[in-house]
Amino acid sequence: MNDDGNRYLFVYGTLMRGHENPFSQTLRAGSEFVGKGHFTGKLYRVDWYPGALYLPDEQSLVWGEVYRLFDFEKLIPELDEYEDVLVDEAASLYLRREVPVNLTDGQQLVCWTYLYNQPIGHLPVIEGGKFH
Repeated sequence: MNDDGNRYLFVYGTLMRGHENPFSQTLRAGSEFVGKGHFTGKLYRVDWYPGALYLPDEQSLVWGEVYRLFDFEKLIPELDEYEDVLVDEAASLYLRREVPVNLTDGQQLVCWTYLYNQPIGHLPVIEGGKFH
């Protein structure tokens, strides 16, 4: 487990490499790619973007990428805005939370990630837990 003040971010959707938008570019400019990994949970197709739930007792996995942020305090407010994280958590589209992420090289890091915070009953599950 990491103990360096948690500057790691796990992303599983439009912030991953291969997605060209201003926020994914901001993330790449302000961080170092650590590797690919996963956490236990479910991934849903919300619209043109996914939403994940962290479910520690689940068998299925959510796959994504881990980044070490160079300047957490500067970068996180921009990413929170992109992910519609609001002061009123009930109204937020996503909530930023810490989850344990297993990297493909075997190490485990506690990472910040954005978990979906709205009803999922009508949303299709993305089988295999990978968003493309």
